[in-house]
Amino acid sequence: MMKQHLALAAVAAVAAVVAVWAGAPVSTVLLVALLLACPLMMLLMMRSMGGDQAGHQHQQTPEDDRTRNVKGTDVS
Repeated sequence: MMKQHLALAAVAAVAAVVAVWAGAPVSTVLLVALLLACPLMMLLMMRSMGGDQAGHQHQQTPEDDRTRNVKGTDVS
């Protein structure tokens, strides 16, 4: 998976160099990169934390009931 991220970063770097070479201002390229960095990093972090398993729900077990107090917060 790390190689896939490295490949995507290389593609983005090449695209930025081509954009500057084609005449786009460096400040514009950096601004676009900055604006795209936040949502892309969020998606990557969610995927690495298992966020792509949205259909799975946690089944409550009797042990879960014993470890919670009346208000629903953890006792420990």
